Amino acid sequence: MDSVNTSSLSINRLEAPSQRHRPRSETPTPALPEIPAAELDLTFSFDTIMGFSKFSEPQAEKVQKRASNVMKLTQENEKLKEELRAMTARLEAAERKRRELASRSSKQQNNTTRS
Repeated sequence: MDSVNTSSLSINRLEAPSQRHRPRSETPTPALPEIPAAELDLTFSFDTIMGFSKFSEPQAEKVQKRASNVMKLTQENEKLKEELRAMTARLEAAERKRRELASRSSKQQNNTTRS
């Protein structure tokens, strides 16, 4: 396991000892650029901010149409699921009835052969 000689590092800045005592005045500070005055256009409407402009109307219509289609498909899907549940229930009832009839038929045949 490697050990680190912490006595040669400054705790606050973690610099080598040769750099620790160097005066800060040696490092020139770059002059910051002047920030230009902001020319804000505060005439935005809510529709402009939200992206509802005349340029995006065709896009909004497409999104609305897609949402409508999704809603219709969801409703149709739910309707088909209900029909499937009903058909499954009828099929299970028909299979139970067939088994009952087959059971009765075999019982009657066993009773007639014994008599």
